[in-house]
Amino acid sequence: MAHRSLLTAGLLLGGLALAPTAAQAGWSNYTSSISEVDACNQAQYLMPEKAVVQEFRYRVNSTKTGNSFICSVRWSDKASAQPTDRPILFPSRIRQPIFAAGWL
Repeated sequence: MAHRSLLTAGLLLGGLALAPTAAQAGWSNYTSSISEVDACNQAQYLMPEKAVVQEFRYRVNSTKTGNSFICSVRWSDKASAQPTDRPILFPSRIRQPIFAAGWL
């Protein structure tokens, strides 16, 4: 009797391990002190491996010590998930600092 219950438990656990995982959706957030592009790229790195970007939002916090760029990326790894297909567009031109000497 004990062998039968162990066999049943083993089959159940083995079946659960082989079953496909449930699709997930969520948000990835990242704050960068470099740029909006860096914040959104880093937020995408936090997504699961086969997730698809469905929406993104970014904002800039300006303080006396400098700017911080916050990007939130909504993702889904469902098979029917449609990508946003929107490029990251910025409302105004990003200015290059004078001391950067062309490395940006």
